[in-house]
Amino acid sequence: MLLEQQQHYLPNNLILLVESPDFRQHQCTTKTNMNQPNKFKKLVQGLQQSQRLFQAKVLNNPKFKWYRRGVWLVSLSWAAVLTVQSVPFYTAIGLGESYYKQGDYAVAEVKFKEALKESEKFSPTDLRRAKVFNNLAELYRTQYRFKDAEPYYDKAVEIARTLGNNRPELPMSLNNLATLYRDQGRYVESEKMFREALSIWDKRIRKDDANRAAILNGTGKVLRDEGKYADAEKYYKEALAIKEKSLGRNDVGNAVLLDNLGGIYRDQGRYAESEKYYLRALLIDQTALGSYHPFTATDMNNLAGLYRDMNRLDEAESLYRQALDIRTNVLGSSNPLIAKTLMGMAELSAKRHDYDKAQPLLKRAISIQRKTLGDEHPDLATTFNLLGNVYLAQGKIADAQKLQNQCVFIREKRLSPMHPDIGVALVDRARTEQSNKNENKFRDDLTRGTKILTESLGVDHPVTKRTLAGIRSTVPKT
Repeated sequence: MLLEQQQHYLPNNLILLVESPDFRQHQCTTKTNMNQPNKFKKLVQGLQQSQRLFQAKVLNNPKFKWYRRGVWLVSLSWAAVLTVQSVPFYTAIGLGESYYKQGDYAVAEVKFKEALKESEKFSPTDLRRAKVFNNLAELYRTQYRFKDAEPYYDKAVEIARTLGNNRPELPMSLNNLATLYRDQGRYVESEKMFREALSIWDKRIRKDDANRAAILNGTGKVLRDEGKYADAEKYYKEALAIKEKSLGRNDVGNAVLLDNLGGIYRDQGRYAESEKYYLRALLIDQTALGSYHPFTATDMNNLAGLYRDMNRLDEAESLYRQALDIRTNVLGSSNPLIAKTLMGMAELSAKRHDYDKAQPLLKRAISIQRKTLGDEHPDLATTFNLLGNVYLAQGKIADAQKLQNQCVFIREKRLSPMHPDIGVALVDRARTEQSNKNENKFRDDLTRGTKILTESLGVDHPVTKRTLAGIRSTVPKT
């Protein structure tokens, strides 16, 4: 049920987000392919900003009407002072963004902190401070350092609120914080914040552009996480229409939305529609980025999951192996996306009743997730659930019970009370309790899990049917 995650680049201007906040992994970019920031370009940008500021505050002020000739001399001197003051900031933040895009996070953090120190010379509400707060937050979120990221997102939102509702900085900073909440599994808070961002944008900004598409896409993702598929589909399609209008039908920026739509249809068992969107995303990324790129690996992983559901198991295995090879060699062996592929491969093995092969794959995934996500992330709960079902199939009842308890604990703590994933966890734990001859707990979990699934998804939903039918062989979908 939980989504494949992808990462976006940091913004290159003072608007806090200029592209979709999808977790499209960029770490494959090599250092030899990256251009270092142009210091002279940053200098010019600083000068232009200073001039605009001075013109707004001084030259356009009626009380200077009779002194503009003298004021222009003051303007030039003042702009020069501001520019000299800004050069270290723009140099540091530019280098930080460059290293971030290369995947060199340690150096990027050093440079962003240098920029943060330089920004202390500016006004507390200066947009440059909001930019460096946002960039540090994005850096930490990319590394799953959520506790480190949140205070910086909060500071960026605080500055954006001082600018008023008629500027894009506020809805975009809310969008970023909502994305963090979603990554943490705080879906109720995330949806609320995404909707606030979209409401401000539509009432005050009223512009169909990449920023609005980003908010729509983020809202769609959290709605899918919550099992609200019809609403999620609506937001995804609206975002895709904006992107296709501005970028063209086959632009690489559309691939993530195509993947997301494919996921919505897969969740609902609409496999033909899902395959169409997944294949289109794969073709776009392969054409634009090549076959050995993390974006392409994500497309392959998604398509493999679909083929597994459709019992096209050999095709699924081939795609999983390709995705794992790309992700391991480009992103490193401890990246959380490696765990996603390992989980899919384990499910494929379980579907073939090869539980001895599935078990080590899931243990490796758990090791990666604990290291990068922490002990209470919803993705880790999903892996516990999968491994618990593998143990149950092997007759290891006590081991299965322990993992299912951990899964239920995390999901009840991190997800909304009626989230479908809680229903799945409860039914799977009920299966274990039935095997352990604990009839009372079996009935309690089965009753509550069934209630959550039927009320949140409906009796005929594929997830409900898969979870409740053939209780001994059901394996939850990631």
